[in-house]
Amino acid sequence: MNPKPAHPDNQKSMPLAENFLKEIGGSSITCMFNQVIADVSRVYDRAILVGAVAAAKYIRLPNGPRVTYDVDFLLDETDFNDFLNDDIPPETLSTLEALFEDPDSPNHSLKHRKTGIYVDFLSAQSKPVSKKFARHIIENRENTTNVITIGDQPVHVLKPEFIIAMKMNRCTKSPRSERGLSDRIDIMKLLKTHWNGESAVDHDSVKSLINRNEVKYYESIVYDVTCEMDNPDE
Repeated sequence: MNPKPAHPDNQKSMPLAENFLKEIGGSSITCMFNQVIADVSRVYDRAILVGAVAAAKYIRLPNGPRVTYDVDFLLDETDFNDFLNDDIPPETLSTLEALFEDPDSPNHSLKHRKTGIYVDFLSAQSKPVSKKFARHIIENRENTTNVITIGDQPVHVLKPEFIIAMKMNRCTKSPRSERGLSDRIDIMKLLKTHWNGESAVDHDSVKSLINRNEVKYYESIVYDVTCEMDNPDE
């Protein structure tokens, strides 16, 4: 990753994220995921929604988000280490235990009581995410995230360019693995939704966040999406 990556202005993407629930008609599954997202943010108000569910917040029909079964959040290193070491402050622990069950510290995950949906916590120490990149996201959350509201709960959602960059970091390493292919699908769906207009993905910003090998692979994905967008009936 470049030492001084560009910070895209994705306030333009916030309406897409805010209206995601309405766009798909109030799906009960989406309601369940939104409940989990809001509850995690009640426990960790600085947590950042990442991964496929974060991508889904910016993807509109007819592209539609990819099916996923858990929720990923990036935590501050202090919060992550406290969770990992079972050394959570009493007030935080009380809220956590009221909303979640079966905390699995070694695998940094837990299960939402009402929905049964699992939450995975990531940090700067998590693999395969770049430590430098994760810290950059956390330390610059005002520029790297949009804040949406679910119910009455503010939630930090990673901006599209940073979601793409995070996924490029993983899918470039294992492009033919199931996870690598899933990341590629998420990237393509984001690009299709934000192909042009005010909400278009800033390709230069994405490239400033990834290394040379990832840039090369990203350009191949953009080329494939270009062909598909230019020839929708093929």
